[in-house]
Amino acid sequence: MSASGEQAAVVNRGVNREVDERKAKYRALRSVFETPILDDYKWAKIPAIPADMFFLDLEDSVAASRKDEARERAVQYLKDPSFFGDRPTLARPNHLSTPWGHDDVIAFAEAGVECMAYPKIGSLEELLEVLELLEKHGATPDIFAIIETAGSMVDLREISRHPQVVSLMFGPGDLSVDMNVPLLEPDGALNRVFEPMMTQVVTAATAARIGCVDIVYAPDYRDLDEIRRRARGIAQYGFTTMSAFYPPHVPIIHEVLTPTEDAVAQAREIVELYRGVLAEGKPAALSASGETILVHDYEKALSVLAKAR
Repeated sequence: MSASGEQAAVVNRGVNREVDERKAKYRALRSVFETPILDDYKWAKIPAIPADMFFLDLEDSVAASRKDEARERAVQYLKDPSFFGDRPTLARPNHLSTPWGHDDVIAFAEAGVECMAYPKIGSLEELLEVLELLEKHGATPDIFAIIETAGSMVDLREISRHPQVVSLMFGPGDLSVDMNVPLLEPDGALNRVFEPMMTQVVTAATAARIGCVDIVYAPDYRDLDEIRRRARGIAQYGFTTMSAFYPPHVPIIHEVLTPTEDAVAQAREIVELYRGVLAEGKPAALSASGETILVHDYEKALSVLAKAR
């Protein structure tokens, strides 16, 4: 390889590491908390809720008659996020097909949105239309792609591989409406038709090295033992993050998704070894037991450490 080729390769590795570490940050999130932005009583509780990220939602939790008011409030928080401490926010506009979606997206862009969730994606082309509108108004935010239509399932691979997409969010509620099937089984369990779709979402997210989010739900949201059981089931699928709308669910999510001491110790060893070989310009390391450590192992270890508390 020529000197210029080697220099380009080094630059590319540096760029790729920056992208990988940015995506690893989102895989490290354990919880996303949603509460109605116009409910002053519930909203006032947010600083005391130990969630990792908070929704600024203009879609499901806002009545049609108050969409403009909610947009103004969300923009205020985007411009001054100090209310959330040092924790990130996830802004969700209405879909572009609605009377409010176009203005929502423009308002978020002009407010400097850094991370945005887009609902009811029907295709990759539809997502690209949203990203084009954002860029036209000065923003290229990280995107949580909400997978809640049959079209988004069909285009799942392409959506997950887009460079701005940092997480997939699985939405069985709207997906059940789109597919005209029940959301739940008679016993209250999630309709089994969604199980292979959950696996597909996790597989696509894993292949793209991005996060994947599911919501912890039970018919009785006050039954914390059932919430814990369902959270463990979601974790078994491989989801990196869980969404909640009831404050007592957040500590349960963290209990389920926070790694053990042994996992943290192993992750620290991997990170130390891999950073050492990176400094030498090498692509892989060997652990004390002789196992090969590659960039994917390094990224997973970073996510484990980021989730450790």
